[in-house]
Amino acid sequence: MTAKQMTNTDHAGCCQCGTVQYSVSGEPMMTYACHCTDCQKRTGSAFSMGCIYPLSALSLDGALSTWKRISDDGNSNTRYSCAECGNVIYGVSTIAPEIIKLQPGTLESARAIAVDAHIWLRSACSWLVVPEDALRYDTQPDSLLEIYQHVVERKQ
Repeated sequence: MTAKQMTNTDHAGCCQCGTVQYSVSGEPMMTYACHCTDCQKRTGSAFSMGCIYPLSALSLDGALSTWKRISDDGNSNTRYSCAECGNVIYGVSTIAPEIIKLQPGTLESARAIAVDAHIWLRSACSWLVVPEDALRYDTQPDSLLEIYQHVVERKQ
C-alpha cells in the first residue's frame, strides 16, 4: 500500500513501534468484539476487536509480515503485522478478501470506537459487562454480513 493525502474523514494509526503508519478513509462499516478462545490467545487479553472497512479504504506505509490461521469452518484468516514489532494491524479472510478487520487499538482515535456487536460470548470472561444495546452472539454468526445487516437495521 502507499501513502496518500489524508482527508477530514480519514483516521490515522500506527503499530506500537511506529514503523507501520496507515490511514483509513471514512467510518467503519461496523465494529465487533470477539471473545473466542483463539482471539484471547492471539491478543493475550479478554477479547479482540475488529473495525470492518473495505480494503480500498486503507493506505499503509511500512513492512508487514503475515500469519495465516485456518478457522474451525475451514476459512483462511491472514493477519498483517508490523515486521518490526509484530503488532497486528489488520486481518483478511478468504471469505471476503475485499474487507479488512482493522485492529482499532492501533488507531489514534481508538477511544472513540464503539462496539456494535459481541461474538462468542459463551467464551467471554465472567467479569465482562456487555452494554445492553449491543448485538450479542453466543458463538460465531453465519457471516459478518449477518452482523452488518443487523447493525444497519439498528442504526436506521
